[in-house]
Amino acid sequence: MKRLILIFSLLFFGFALAQQTADVFAKANDVYKKGDYQKAISLYEKAMQKDKVSGELYYNLANAYYKINQIAPSIYYYEKAFKLLPDDEDVRYNLSLARQMKIDKIDKVPENILLRYKKKINALFSYNTWAILAVFWAFFGLLVFGIFLFSQKISLKRTAFGWMFLSLFFLLFSWYNADFGKKLAGEKYGIIFSPHVNLLTEPNLTSDKVLDLHEGTKLKVLKKSDDWELVKLPDGKKGWLPAADIRLLD
Repeated sequence: MKRLILIFSLLFFGFALAQQTADVFAKANDVYKKGDYQKAISLYEKAMQKDKVSGELYYNLANAYYKINQIAPSIYYYEKAFKLLPDDEDVRYNLSLARQMKIDKIDKVPENILLRYKKKINALFSYNTWAILAVFWAFFGLLVFGIFLFSQKISLKRTAFGWMFLSLFFLLFSWYNADFGKKLAGEKYGIIFSPHVNLLTEPNLTSDKVLDLHEGTKLKVLKKSDDWELVKLPDGKKGWLPAADIRLLD
């Protein structure tokens, strides 16, 4: 009986918390419509602290920052919204507008055709799904191998023999995409939040400067060393930045 009461209490508490968060989100939207963007930001962030993570929340928060010309946070939250809503045209369009506000104009190194093709195929499923498919084809391959060994019918043996090679191909294909997808998912990116920062050759303030960078620039984060981050620019340049100047996109 006590366990049942505890379960109902937890369910009621969860429902009440979700309703409270939804109310904060709705209030933030109303405040945003009235043009009080700073208060809307405060409410959106309050809703976010209550674990209401959604593409819509990130998008609305980015819009509010964009309205008050806060470049770095607007790009940061548009990027987070885009990750959750990659097919949303409004998110994509507003992200492109926000990117135009940043100072740094860095040309992106074009990806080779093979890499673009690999990413396009890999995007069909998550790396977890690719892994499940690999396991499926492994079991299927064992099944048809058993049929090939023990079947008395020549036609069935031939069919099983063909499916053995097909299952091996799909197994390797799925396993490769699972591994490739996991590596892509493990890549870290960040947005510069400081108005100005120097990209340095080594993780110390006395090292040589590679170039100047400004808020809103998106970087690939390669590794961390103490309070420094080794980053890679879209044009391929690498260097070190203080970790405090970057906010990671997780």
